[in-house]
Amino acid sequence: MDNCLAQADEGDTVLFLDDGVMHLVNDISRPFRPPFTEYGFSAVDLEARGLSGLAQATGAASLTDSKIAGLIQAHDFCLTWK
Repeated sequence: MDNCLAQADEGDTVLFLDDGVMHLVNDISRPFRPPFTEYGFSAVDLEARGLSGLAQATGAASLTDSKIAGLIQAHDFCLTWK
């Protein structure tokens, strides 16, 4: 997350994919509150890890593959990290 925060700027959208969706449960005692305003989680990856219900209960944005494709098209530059 620190690497992400070092690169994120105003107007960016952070998308959690694959095991990145596990950030939703880093501290189960409180809702996920990222330090950026635009973010989402891959619905497929949430489902694969049994987190769809938690995402819905906490109000986390769950994005379908088509919404992810639209998000990528809406941005001129995409950066990934692990």
